[in-house]
Amino acid sequence: MMKHKNIIYYIIIFFSVLSVSCITNRSTRYLQHIKGVSYAKAVITGDYKIKVNDEITILVYSVNAEVSSLFVSGTQGYTYLVFSDGTIDIPFVHKIKVEGLTVREATNEIERRLKEYIPDAETKIGLVNEVFYVIGDGNKKGAFPFYKEQLNIFEALALAGDLNQNANTKKVMIIREINNKKNIMEFDLRSDAIVDSEYYYVLPNDIIYLSRSKKGFYNITSFSSFVGMISSSLTFVLLVLNHK
Repeated sequence: MMKHKNIIYYIIIFFSVLSVSCITNRSTRYLQHIKGVSYAKAVITGDYKIKVNDEITILVYSVNAEVSSLFVSGTQGYTYLVFSDGTIDIPFVHKIKVEGLTVREATNEIERRLKEYIPDAETKIGLVNEVFYVIGDGNKKGAFPFYKEQLNIFEALALAGDLNQNANTKKVMIIREINNKKNIMEFDLRSDAIVDSEYYYVLPNDIIYLSRSKKGFYNITSFSSFVGMISSSLTFVLLVLNHK
């Protein structure tokens, strides 16, 4: 009789621990409607605005090979620093204001200025520092390049191998520089409310921090995995008790 009571006692303790340690589909599934979670809608363009100290690669093409050689070495363009006054200096043209412009706008402005000297100039520019960072409980950590102009949070995390199963999807943080100040923005990655918010698009130099969940070692994503957990857990408990 005492042995049966002990079995029941241990099973209750064991499943009490499991109840606070399981990772369920609700805790990991993206784009679900979560009651009480809402974010202010933002004007989302996803376009990065060039800042002071950014480095810009500029390619200029012309039928004049000598002119092209001033801007292109092999297939690579030269890199130019955005000075403290928000301008860059390139051959033929000095003090082109690019701070506050998107890459597309800066391309048009540089090409417009160059055409005063090189009528057939065709210009392409890119940001050398166009990367974002993932730290914390992602499957991969480090700096990742942008492969498209508008990169959303899910695409960014996919590049980083997604979150691992212990990451806290309820509290994902982005550290972003706004007006020369670091801002920490925290949001619930599971919520569909982020789609129209300022959290949805990742910007160059964003740092995505994935914290570790306080609970969770067993990942339950389906009924079969739940049944498997129950049966394996019961077997384990009974084996331990039978060896006493």
